[in-house]
Amino acid sequence: MNFYSFAKCVIRPIAFVFFPVKVHGDINEMPYDSGVVLCANHISFLDVIFLGLTFKRQIHFVGKEKYANNFILKPLFKLLGSFGINTEKPDIDAIKRCINVASNGEVLGIFPEGTRILNGKVSNPMPGVIMIAQKSKAPIFYARISPKYGKFRLFCRTDVYVGKIITTAELGVVNGRGSEYKEASKKLMQLVYCLGEKCQ
Repeated sequence: MNFYSFAKCVIRPIAFVFFPVKVHGDINEMPYDSGVVLCANHISFLDVIFLGLTFKRQIHFVGKEKYANNFILKPLFKLLGSFGINTEKPDIDAIKRCINVASNGEVLGIFPEGTRILNGKVSNPMPGVIMIAQKSKAPIFYARISPKYGKFRLFCRTDVYVGKIITTAELGVVNGRGSEYKEASKKLMQLVYCLGEKCQ
């Protein structure tokens, strides 16, 4: 048992007492034999915990560089197999690492909007997420985290809506151009926010 699995066993009973969770959808829709890019909306640092406890596979999360390099959080990032990325400018090394994680059959966890969004509306998702999925040839799996009152509160239920597998081609990527990545990232987040809602 690695540290990630050990941490899940320890945290699960504690977390679900203080922050009860109801999962909607089939978590087994996520493939077990290939790389996956897991995308979700971002409300709080607790998102990482909820997603990690929802899915059986280990998720290698990508966080902001300032958190990954924090002297307190850095060892935790390393133990959990997560790493940081500079969201202010192109971070080639981090992007290559993202591609390698998904290419090597692991689950890469990314919040495409790059920052916390509380109003439940698509803002300005990063097109690099779609590029990573295409370059790694990994499908995208998406989910939506929805606290009862829009933010996490003790003893209040949080709903986690599980989506499905989708490819970059299904999101409209044909030639791998920047404009395609940009539009595809918006379509992806629209799918995320439609989970649990009546969207047309």
